[in-house]
Amino acid sequence: MTRRKYVVVLMLLMLAVLLTSPWASAPEPELEPDAAPKDREAVEEEPVFAEQHADLTVKIMQDEATFRLLERQSQVFERSHPDIRVHLERDDEADATNLPDDWHERAAGADVALVPSLWVKRMAVSGMLMPADAAFEGDALSEQFEAIAAPLKWNGYIWGVPHHLDPYVVVWNRARLSAAPRQDGSALTLPLGPEDWTALGSEMAGEGSRPWLAIDERDPAALLTWLGAATGLRPDLLLGDSQGAWGTGLGAAPLDALRGTVSLRAPDGSAAFWQAMAAGQYVAAVTRLSIAEAGIAGLGSAAAAGLSVDRSGWDKAYAFDGGASFVIGAGTQNESAAKTWIAAMTEAKLQLDNYDETGYLPVYRSAYADRQGMPNLTNRGAQQFPNWAPEVGPEWPLLMKKFGLYWTDWRQGRLSLSDWPARWSGLLADLQLHD
Repeated sequence: MTRRKYVVVLMLLMLAVLLTSPWASAPEPELEPDAAPKDREAVEEEPVFAEQHADLTVKIMQDEATFRLLERQSQVFERSHPDIRVHLERDDEADATNLPDDWHERAAGADVALVPSLWVKRMAVSGMLMPADAAFEGDALSEQFEAIAAPLKWNGYIWGVPHHLDPYVVVWNRARLSAAPRQDGSALTLPLGPEDWTALGSEMAGEGSRPWLAIDERDPAALLTWLGAATGLRPDLLLGDSQGAWGTGLGAAPLDALRGTVSLRAPDGSAAFWQAMAAGQYVAAVTRLSIAEAGIAGLGSAAAAGLSVDRSGWDKAYAFDGGASFVIGAGTQNESAAKTWIAAMTEAKLQLDNYDETGYLPVYRSAYADRQGMPNLTNRGAQQFPNWAPEVGPEWPLLMKKFGLYWTDWRQGRLSLSDWPARWSGLLADLQLHD
């Protein structure tokens, strides 16, 4: 090789050193890229949502029809949310002796539950729940009626998301009611006042021991609804009344007159019960609106025309709404998925679907707009149900259970109305001592 070629090669080598030396001296990056996976095919087969996958266990403490309805709706939800799997389990509250206090044992491992709304505050105070404020989407929270939202609030948080309401009513056999005269000889007409219940009780007592009022003794809200109707008092105030107003005044006489004529037959959705009701076997039945409407709809037109649904109890400031709410378990590891599922199960469209299928009333005010055939709760007065918030305390489930026990003692003659106020006052005092 000639000298000139050596010089050219040397110059090229020097130029290469000059060009590469800045990169050789540059600091290494702080974060190195991830190493390539050894099994690339296995990684690529994983779905993109695998890290967000959640399995929800949901306890439904409601009747079988509600459970099946949620099962179908949840299956639709899963098709649009493949990263969330929902396992529904039904737990009948009638099988438990101390709900909601034994929630920890019966709902162990549950992420979400659907429970009676009146349980929610007690469960929150007991540390069983996680706040549910974030499960309300859009205007859902401002759409709630005051009577529905009040039992869910405690300590500045919302602890449940309402699924439905199903308020109580009294169903009357119109022919038998009109045959019972008032003291002035005129026929009884709805709504009945306390003095009318006295007249009705006297008339029914004259028929002997034939049961005339169908009511479920296992349901304290039904008992309190009837007691509120017979006394003219707000049923929620009866729970907190240390003087026991049901034992004095206009309410006492009709209650004692009716003691032996109360049927133990619980109103239900069976055709046999509603046929007996239409035939006059019962004068009145206290039940939820959904059960009443379904039972009457199953009758022929002539039989159905003989029954009347009395909603006059809703004219008071409060009526037991019979509703249920979703709650989130304090121990859940799937909080985000739980809130997503709850929001989907309470959306406006499903609220109306629920009414069409089960008769459950929506919890959103706007759901009643332009909806024919559904009781319109939005045009009621500001001091009428459901636009008035009761003073719902965490002790309500216990008080309602105790009321049911007192009722049984009263009906079976072990407790007089005159003794009831003193026993109830002692119960309230004991609860205050343990607050």
